[in-house]
Amino acid sequence: MYDYKQVYVFVSIFLIYLVIPFQPFAQEPVTDFDGNNYKTVRIGDQVWMAENLRSIHDADGNKIKRVCYQLIRENCDEFGGLYAWNDLKVDEKNENFQGICPDGWHIPGDEEWSVFIDVIGGADSAAYRINNELSDFQIQYGGNYHNRLRNYNYLDEIAYYWASTSYSTTAGWIWMIGRNYINANRSTVPKTYCLSVRCVKD
Repeated sequence: MYDYKQVYVFVSIFLIYLVIPFQPFAQEPVTDFDGNNYKTVRIGDQVWMAENLRSIHDADGNKIKRVCYQLIRENCDEFGGLYAWNDLKVDEKNENFQGICPDGWHIPGDEEWSVFIDVIGGADSAAYRINNELSDFQIQYGGNYHNRLRNYNYLDEIAYYWASTSYSTTAGWIWMIGRNYINANRSTVPKTYCLSVRCVKD
């Protein structure tokens, strides 16, 4: 006689792995120089912060220029800070550089972002999966700010994340994930933009 309950459990687990080709696992939180605590999550072989960076000092205690959307402090608390390329403190000749992340963490390069996107099923469905199946990653739609134009856009609609990979002397690689997007978009933007930062563990 078949144990139909066991068969049901087995099939259910199989279907979960079929639909979600990764299994996120919560990790120990990390604390920055300012005392901000960040949840973390393992996805594949990577461990990511599960919140946007909101630091105003780097790991050595040096001041960082952080922009809060429309200069409202509560927006930094809820969505994280926005940072211009020159404030990331990355080494343009060395991807995956610590930059403004806490010790033991670094700003992911474009290749690391690509690995993350591939693990969760590829760019064509990444935003959908992050929004609907990857709550542990806790996407925060921080929008963007343009230093020169002094305008803010897309708070609570689109998350723009810097990679530590420079495209040119004036532009850097980014990844965009929208609240109502299906796919994740890889692009380049002028380094004068202020965008969100996620750190990944060394």
